[in-house]
Amino acid sequence: DTYWEMKRNKKDRRLQLAASGAEGIYNAFLSSWIERIEQDQYLSFDRLQPGVIQKLSEWKRENIRLGLITMRNNPATLQRQLESLGLLPLFDNVTSVKTSGETVRDKADAARNFVGGKRKDSILWIGDTEADILAARLLGVKVCVVSCGLRTAEYLATLDTDFIVLNLNEVVLSEMRIHEHPRL
Repeated sequence: DTYWEMKRNKKDRRLQLAASGAEGIYNAFLSSWIERIEQDQYLSFDRLQPGVIQKLSEWKRENIRLGLITMRNNPATLQRQLESLGLLPLFDNVTSVKTSGETVRDKADAARNFVGGKRKDSILWIGDTEADILAARLLGVKVCVVSCGLRTAEYLATLDTDFIVLNLNEVVLSEMRIHEHPRL
């Protein structure tokens, strides 16, 4: 619980390891973590928040275009994970950008390619990290962050976001003044 809370509040990994007396293995930990984090056996621990399938399905029925832009190094495991969770058919586009390099700019560029010339006031970026907020700002669109993901509501509130909600079920597009399709 201590580790997870530190991670959700974006505490430095070195501090997280120090909390368990393991700061001396930082380099080995980081190397092993990067190697393992996207393996199927670890991705199988991921769980969907309640109501996600229903909410995305509702938006699809309303002809809202949905794009997923995520930071992953292994597109094949991402594809398998989305299939196994029943999410793949709900997205019109899935793009993974590498976790190394210009991830924020890469996410914004991927979104720009997906939405094309659509009006910016018709797009809502929904994410759960500071990278999502920064990428949305580069794109010039509204951003809503969910606090049930990687970061806490308290941490997210310190950032430049338009909306903070607990989970996807609390996203009410009409209340967020999004005017036409598509949305991210």
